Amino acid sequence: MREQETTENQSLHWGGPPDFRVSVKNFGPIESGAVNLRPLTVLVGPSNTGKTYFAVLVYALRRIMGGFRRLPVIDHERRPFFSLDFNLPGEYTFNKEEDIQDFRTKLATEGRQFKFSDFPINLQDTAWITLRDPHSLGEFIGDELERCFDIESYSDLVRLPASTEMEISLKVSEAKQELWSYALYVADSGLSTDGKIEDIVFLPKGWSAEELGIRRELQQFQQLLEDSLREDAWITSPFLLDSFEKHLASAAGWHGETHYLPAARSGIMQSHRVIASSLVARSTRVGIERFPELPTFSGMISDFMQKLILFDEYRNGRASIAKAADALERETLAGQIGSKRTVAGAYPEFVYRPWETEEDIRLTRASSMVTELAPIVLFLRGIVSTGDMLIIEEPEAHLHPAAQTQIARTLARLIRAGVKVVVTTHSDWLLMEIANLMREGELQEISENLESDKGGSSALLPSEVGVWLFREDNDSSGSTIEEIPFDRSEGIEPEEYENVAEALYNRSAALQNQFQELAGAAAREQE
Repeated sequence: MREQETTENQSLHWGGPPDFRVSVKNFGPIESGAVNLRPLTVLVGPSNTGKTYFAVLVYALRRIMGGFRRLPVIDHERRPFFSLDFNLPGEYTFNKEEDIQDFRTKLATEGRQFKFSDFPINLQDTAWITLRDPHSLGEFIGDELERCFDIESYSDLVRLPASTEMEISLKVSEAKQELWSYALYVADSGLSTDGKIEDIVFLPKGWSAEELGIRRELQQFQQLLEDSLREDAWITSPFLLDSFEKHLASAAGWHGETHYLPAARSGIMQSHRVIASSLVARSTRVGIERFPELPTFSGMISDFMQKLILFDEYRNGRASIAKAADALERETLAGQIGSKRTVAGAYPEFVYRPWETEEDIRLTRASSMVTELAPIVLFLRGIVSTGDMLIIEEPEAHLHPAAQTQIARTLARLIRAGVKVVVTTHSDWLLMEIANLMREGELQEISENLESDKGGSSALLPSEVGVWLFREDNDSSGSTIEEIPFDRSEGIEPEEYENVAEALYNRSAALQNQFQELAGAAAREQE
């Protein structure tokens, strides 16, 4: 029988999602380290220290789990569950009608605390198996890492020789109380996993469906319960658990998609139409036979291109996020990014129209700044929704320093609009402006004027921002990760930035002194 650990005095916090800590050991360039994901998570440090590796890992984990949630479940819209053999315990008889009826009664009783232990035993087993059976979440993560990194095997990510173990772990907590944890180990012997689930409180005592805004979600879930009576438990139980958690997370505004804007986006925007048409031509059976050895994209680039192909800026309304796109066009691009289709259903062509002109410019003819920012504008206008996570590699690439500071304000507006953001960066200007926005947030918090739900605001609270330095150790054993704390006076700059600035100043002063000495010597010779 499983151990069940109870967490007392937990409650459902509809004000925000739980806290997630992602840790790695011997993962790619990274020797060891951990990052607590905040609404705005910034990864800084020298090249080849693992920032992109970590960002891709976060992307892969969120895709597999349908976002980070309060219960460890696999997103079954992404991948079928029933293709796996879980060897479920044999002492239980699953999906008896009385078990479902008991569960339905508990769930329908408003005001009664509802916890993880109130689930039917087969649903509880589904969650435990997800964590502890390496053929469940572990293999899904391994497959997704292979796809995202475009590698033959996830074991290729192990930094040191095969005798050393790679570890990826998640720790999820709420109000400083752990909800669940998970660890994935890759070694010579293969893949192994471990995990723990507390007796999570989903609905606190005294809850009301109307007050929490979940009456429709509960009705939908109860219909799924009715349908499950006609199915085999080992197939339906994972979907039920995923559905229940997703319904609550969606009602709370926590559940969302994950989007990745790769560092190569400028080049992709310049050539995506040609690449896409080539891939379509090769996608038929004749095309595949004619080109048997097709080169492959990494998963992020493939996903990025697919979202561009399916782009529809009028898909649904997200006014606060669209305002952030409008501000980026107004403050930085001095023009508008748009899409055109020659006929309905055709592949979109993306264009740039400068202010005060009637001419559309193809992105193949636009500046590198425009092609770099165009996908950000497009994603904000037609793809990203509240509750989503947006991961952007080097948002400052190809931008003037003034534009880099404006990007910082765009990121802050997204946080205010309920989007979670992860960025990798080398930009001192970006970090300095983020620090200024944190100071502004402190001032607004004191005056109780922070616009927490409006995309127009660009203030940030220090608690909403985490800046993590990827530092290469001197012994070349790999990089480590440490948080750069916010200092109201110093900001959030890495110490090495100051060292570089000081070294440049000293070199400039030394060269100036040499110039003055040589000029003085030359003048004396002429006398």
